[in-house]
Amino acid sequence: MTQGHSVGVPRRTQQKCRGNGCRRSSVLYIICRTRNTSASRILAIDQRNDCFTNIVALAGAYIGHQWWKYADPIGAAIVSTLIIVTWLLTVKEQVPLLIGKSASPQLINRIINVAISHDERIKHLDTVYVYHFGANFLVELHVVMDREISLCEAHDVSEHLQLKLEQLSFVERAFVHCDYQFDGDEHV
Repeated sequence: MTQGHSVGVPRRTQQKCRGNGCRRSSVLYIICRTRNTSASRILAIDQRNDCFTNIVALAGAYIGHQWWKYADPIGAAIVSTLIIVTWLLTVKEQVPLLIGKSASPQLINRIINVAISHDERIKHLDTVYVYHFGANFLVELHVVMDREISLCEAHDVSEHLQLKLEQLSFVERAFVHCDYQFDGDEHV
């Protein structure tokens, strides 16, 4: 440091960089909000936080330098609190989706209706599991068919049912298991 001059990036350059960062974050925020996926919503939150951080940093630094020296640290505390609260709420929303939360009764009933009406060779549904697998659902069905039908028939019926279930917008993946008896436990 030389006498009377500070070493570092000039304040005007910092302001321009933060302003450009805020503009880029705003554009990315708008792009992410127009997509309707779980990942894009999280990215939109991140872009919004970046933009808010830049605005508060600029305002806090300016006010702190011009009028009140506590404006910058108070602004930083507000931004930090907002970001912590935002991410805690996001975690609270996303964790159940990642750990396999069960689907609503309405979605389970829809899966059951599709399975029962799929083919008359399906006599019963033994077990039905529908749970979150990320943003969508994983479906496991155990269907009971007559023991006298051929392996080829059983395979074709279950494979077509699997493909039909995977066509549903909320199903990520489906597994259809065939059985010839109704025992209520897939592990017996």
